[in-house]
Amino acid sequence: MMLLITMAFVIPANAVSTRAISVAPDIEFDGTEATCTVRILGDRTTDEIKATMELRQGGRLIADWSDSGNGFLEISETVSVARNTTYTLEVEYSINGDSKTPVSISRTNR
Repeated sequence: MMLLITMAFVIPANAVSTRAISVAPDIEFDGTEATCTVRILGDRTTDEIKATMELRQGGRLIADWSDSGNGFLEISETVSVARNTTYTLEVEYSINGDSKTPVSISRTNR
């Protein structure tokens, strides 16, 4: 009986926290300021995440930022921008030293 109770509370090894990698870049405008944000969720809480995000207007680099973290990384920075202009935020990142496909988003400041 005790064996059955013990087995009921054992968590299978494959049930250890794994999740899908997620990358969510965003640009929000407030007048002539843009807040650039990226949130990266690793596959595991122990994953080493390194990322660089670049804000570009056409081919011109406006600003870039880098950071690193474990399991989850959020970078959020604000920069001055012009109205009626389209900007692209590109994120290059790696997980556990393995470079991933860059992700980008474009928005127009109206």
